[in-house]
Amino acid sequence: DGPAAAAEAARRLGLPVVLKAVGPVHKSDVGGVRPALRTEDEVRRAYREMAHRIGAGMTGALVQPMLEGGVEMIVGGVNYPAFGPLVMAGMGGVLADLLADRAFRVPPVTDAAAMLAELRCAPLLHGYRSTRPVDVASLTDQIVRVGRLMDDLPQVAELDLNPVIVTPEGAVAVDARVRVAPCEPPPSPLLRRLR
Repeated sequence: DGPAAAAEAARRLGLPVVLKAVGPVHKSDVGGVRPALRTEDEVRRAYREMAHRIGAGMTGALVQPMLEGGVEMIVGGVNYPAFGPLVMAGMGGVLADLLADRAFRVPPVTDAAAMLAELRCAPLLHGYRSTRPVDVASLTDQIVRVGRLMDDLPQVAELDLNPVIVTPEGAVAVDARVRVAPCEPPPSPLLRRLR
């Protein structure tokens, strides 16, 4: 039973939790994310409401620990057949598409900190106004690792970690989407160029 299993998972993880629908790509747009559920009854009720609202498009749900605060970032990559892999970092969460605050690199990424410094949202990472600085080193480590993965596995056609919640204690990817596809052998690095 979905609602009962979700409540049991919440009990094991420790409350509060976030309940996320499995199935829809943009969960927030269809009411598929319910944060700050503080009791098992709230989890059961949220599951039933979500399943009713989304219908057959919901194939299940994930229960995750609730992270408080932090800066929502996106880390991702795409593999272009004629060009090779490209890594992206920027403002994440529901604002990712709206603000389009992104920076790109061809892997291997050796300057992730400089990549982040290009972003308009960069001050949020270093303590903007009354907020504390977040763990930028953990975020840059994720960017470097995504670059390495995109370079090593050309069959990863697209990868999105969105959002990556960056707090003073670390950077945690709370949602991920990966598309794999058959691929040609990678192009020679000597042929890699912008068109």
